[in-house]
Amino acid sequence: MCMKPRLVTASLVALFSLAIPAAADEKKDAPATSGTWLKKDGQLQIQFPEKGVMKVAPHGDKAFIVALSYTITKDGLVKAKITDLEGTDEIKEKAKARLPIGLEMSFSWKVKDESATLDDLKGENTDILKSHLEGEFTKKRSD
Repeated sequence: MCMKPRLVTASLVALFSLAIPAAADEKKDAPATSGTWLKKDGQLQIQFPEKGVMKVAPHGDKAFIVALSYTITKDGLVKAKITDLEGTDEIKEKAKARLPIGLEMSFSWKVKDESATLDDLKGENTDILKSHLEGEFTKKRSD
């Protein structure tokens, strides 16, 4: 009878050790949507402060920030929607015409090591965003 508890314990340990690498592999396949990313050829900064939240600082500072909610499809496509504009009332009023709350877009976000590429931005009335958002990014080291 003493053998059965040991056998059960050994089986549980084996089961959990198999489950942990599988979970790590799934996470490895998903695009890294965490931390802060800096555009290589400009001031633009993208931050993923929490799951499902993305913040874009066009000038790399907190003077003006575009907040978006996002989801990621199984194919790795990011679908985003502007949820808020942060900054002074004057700045937000000027930005509303080009960046209205509710504006939806999709794009590809591919990460390799400390580099990422935002590409294939699509959506109605998003042409102006394409030149600003698309490009190569590096991960900010303090994250």
